[in-house]
Amino acid sequence: KDMRRKLTRAERETVYNKYDGHCAYCGREIPFKGFNVDHLRSLYMYDYEDDEINSIDNLMPSCRSCNQYKATMDLEKFRHMLSGIPKRLARDISTYNIAIRYGMIEEHNEPIRFYFEKVEEERKREREVAEEPLKTIS
Repeated sequence: KDMRRKLTRAERETVYNKYDGHCAYCGREIPFKGFNVDHLRSLYMYDYEDDEINSIDNLMPSCRSCNQYKATMDLEKFRHMLSGIPKRLARDISTYNIAIRYGMIEEHNEPIRFYFEKVEEERKREREVAEEPLKTIS
């Protein structure tokens, strides 16, 4: 059973605005027209109740390339696949190796952190600061 449903314009706007018009994964600015709505927890991998799989919490704004690459992967599989891209490029594409040797490309081995994870972490810090009791000067 296909659990997709057409989103209303208001729902699409809500999803789009979750990360201020940025892809939840790579952080690139995306135009409203043509942005993709991705299911964070894939439609195909799990047995969810219809309401849960299509809840705004599970819908993420995505650029086309992140949405296509993620496909039906769960978040950790997607993270793992992204982390392996430099090794696959080095193995399969000689031009990539030349570009590295000439300093045109620089590889980074930091763990993949998605844009939405960074934003949520920052929002959590902001809430914690706002909730600290105001200290009065005696």
